[in-house]
Parts: sequence; C-alpha cells; structure tokens
Amino acid sequence: MAVRNKEVLPRSADSADKYIRKVTPGQKDIYIQDSTVTGLTLRVTPGGKKVWHLRYTVQVGSGQWVGRKNSLGAFCDGLKTRAARELAEAWRVRIRQGEDPQEEKKKLAEQRKAEHLREIAERQALRTINDVAAVYATKLANEVSGHKDGGIHAMTILQNHLLDRFGEIPIKEFTRQHFFAAVDPILDAGHNSMANTVLSYTKAMFRLGVKREFIAYSVLDCIEKADVGGKDRIRSRVLCATRTKGDELEELYDLLPESGLSLNLQCSVHILLGTGCRGIELFKGRWSHLNFENSTWFIPGENSKNEDPIIIHLSEYSKKWFAELYKLTGHTDWMMPGKSKKRPHMIPKVLSKAVCERQRDFNASPKKGRTKNHSTLILPDGHWTVHDLRRTAATEMQMLGVAPDIIDACQNHRPMGVRRRYQHGESMGQMRIAWDLLGDSLMSLSEATHSGDRLKSTERIPMAFNEMHREMGRQYL
Repeated sequence: MAVRNKEVLPRSADSADKYIRKVTPGQKDIYIQDSTVTGLTLRVTPGGKKVWHLRYTVQVGSGQWVGRKNSLGAFCDGLKTRAARELAEAWRVRIRQGEDPQEEKKKLAEQRKAEHLREIAERQALRTINDVAAVYATKLANEVSGHKDGGIHAMTILQNHLLDRFGEIPIKEFTRQHFFAAVDPILDAGHNSMANTVLSYTKAMFRLGVKREFIAYSVLDCIEKADVGGKDRIRSRVLCATRTKGDELEELYDLLPESGLSLNLQCSVHILLGTGCRGIELFKGRWSHLNFENSTWFIPGENSKNEDPIIIHLSEYSKKWFAELYKLTGHTDWMMPGKSKKRPHMIPKVLSKAVCERQRDFNASPKKGRTKNHSTLILPDGHWTVHDLRRTAATEMQMLGVAPDIIDACQNHRPMGVRRRYQHGESMGQMRIAWDLLGDSLMSLSEATHSGDRLKSTERIPMAFNEMHREMGRQYL
C-alpha cells in the first residue's frame, strides 16, 4: 500500500523544489500533496523516481463519476514545481471543459501506432528483391536447415540470372513479366533445365518473402516448370556399351592422354569410373581415408551428398589409378589439393569445366584465355559430363548382372520406402564383388586400348553376376 505523506509541498515553488530534493525514498511509494493546485501530487518511488501526477474525476455513463490519475512528468527529468503547477492548472481547465487526459493519451498512442504501421508499410514497399535475397541467403547458409554448400550454388544462379538485372526492383513491383524476361534468354540458349532451376530458387525465395511479410502473396505461385523449361528430362547419357548403343570408353581411354587434361584430372576420371562415386566425394577426399593394404576408401558423411558415410572397396583398376594419383598428390593431405589455404581442396567444377571446354566443335576458334585443346574429348554419341561417369559405372554394373539394390548400395543411394526405415545393414560381400566386376571390365578395356588389341563391345560377354558370386564368394566370406 502506498504511503501518503502528512506534509504538503510549500507554496513557494523554489522552496518546494528544495523540499523535494531532500525527500528520501522509502520501501513503498510516497505521495506528497501540493499546497497550491488541487489534485497535484508528487509520487516518490522506492527507486528514487519523483513523478508528478494530477488526480481528477470525470463523469462516465449516467451520473457516475470515477477518479483517474494522469502522469505529467518526472521532477528528476526537469519538470520542476512551478512548471508542474502550470501544467496541472492547464489540464484542470481542459478537464472542466470536458477533456480527459487518459483519453488523450489513448488517442496519441493510437496515432503513434498508426504512424508506425505506415512507416513499416512504406519501408516494406521500398524493400527490393535484393533485400529478400539477403534473407534467403542467410536461410540457405544455416548449418542445420540450410543447403550443404551454404547456399553458394543457389545464390550464384540467382545472382547471375535474376538479381544482377532486377535486384533493385521493389519486390511488390516485381511481376511475372520480369521473371520471364530473366529466363527467356536462358531458354533461347537451349538451357531449359537451368531455366527450371532459376524458377525453383526464385519461387522458394518469394515464398520466404511471404512468410517474412515482405509481400502478401507470391506472383510466381501459378507458374510451373511446364510454363518455363518443360518437364525435367531424366539424363540417360552413358559411355559404356548397352543393348542399344556401342561402347565409348575405348575412345575415351584413347583420347585422355592427348586431351590436355592435367595428370591428376585424368586420374580422377578413371577413379570416378572405377568407384562410381560422386565428384565432390573424390575432390574432398583425404589420403588418410584410403587404405591401400585393405583396398578400402572411407568416405565420411560430411563428404557425401546425403551425409551417409560409405566404405568403397577398391578394385585393382581403382587401386591402380589411386596409386598414380598418390604419386602426384601424396605429399599433401588431400587427394585433389587446392592452391590456397582458403580452398585446400579442388572443387569438382574444375574437372567439369575442363571436360566441357574440350568438347567444342573442331572448327571453333579457341576462346581467349581458354585451352587450345577445345575438341580433344569429343565422343561419338555427343556431349558428356563428369556426372555421366557415375551413371556409366552404374550401367556397366547392371550390364554385368549386378542386382539394382547392390548398385544403389555401391553408389550410396538410400533405400526407398520402408527399407530405409528398417534395413540398416550392408551387403559388403556382394558390393565388393560388384566393384571388382566393374574394375575388371574397365581394366580389360583400358588394356585392350593400350595394346591395340581391341574387342568390340558386342564381343564382350561378361560373366553372369551369380556365377561370379559363386566363384569369388569364398574370398570375401
């Protein structure tokens, strides 16, 4: 309960100021009445705060009067006695005229709130695509819920195809016409898949803009891939022989030594073929993960795309090319070392770009600053990519009779459906046989190429997987 001081403030304003300065706070609020203005009170809080209040009554309803209190300001903030009395008298006049200080405060609070909302709306109206992109980049960089690469790939695509041109446009003014103006040049170049990728990242960014109240809705919600680049095609390019195409690996083995690729990149092509691993898994690999004696290569979860670790069995073919690579980079920690401390290992883009640049038309003029060997890796069935090597390894295993689930296990694909939930073991015996079958097949092709005694793809009839399993089973059981 508040303590009401029996004393009142002196009539002299100067004396009242001196009196107030000497008042010491108690354990509870102290109220001191003013001797001049009716209803004017000084409240002294336990913390030493001295605040002026004006007590008054107003009529509410029919014949009902209620007492209210209005804070005028603090003595310690410069509101001395004379000024407080003048302010209180002015309010008493206004109260007699029907005004209510509390209602005035509510109106001012509502006005300030409305002004604040207007300012927010104005700021939001000025927010640009770049502002939303900055928030999206932060989300992608989150170590737990973001992209594994920190969003570098996604933001690079958005920067190159959207933000460089429309980044400064207020997001509320961005229309579907702007978006199609960004992707039409990509479609004109025949890069439909990239156009769809731009659509996916842009829609995701705009959905985040809706959640963060940058915009009320996304103008891109009604656009589908069919409206841009069409349905994504499943890439089926392989270099090995199938029932419908001939073998191109022999040509590749012929071309590699004269392709102009550095020796470590040539080794990486062979290793990707022999193991079926992803490029990033090789380029982030350390020599400490490889065991030549046990013929194993451990890929930790942080290096794999799905964050699942795997132990790859090295066939004689893979071991041979790892040994060649070790001669080149074994003095470092990394299988594919980089050139700076900031980037200690090479990135797969280096190999991808080098392979792509060597598949231009024979008659094309060399680009400035690019390799002069611009047509040294052209294969009969057209353009191929580094990731096609992984697909080739899986297809070659399939052609050799390896079961699809074993191929998936060798390529570290997670099981589908309920198998993923309940089956957490590994068929290492069959996986080792599969890698050896692949390695033997690749070894025979490469040796035939170098010896000049080539076999046509139709003449290579691989031993059935089950027969090989029975023949080699004792070795691994």
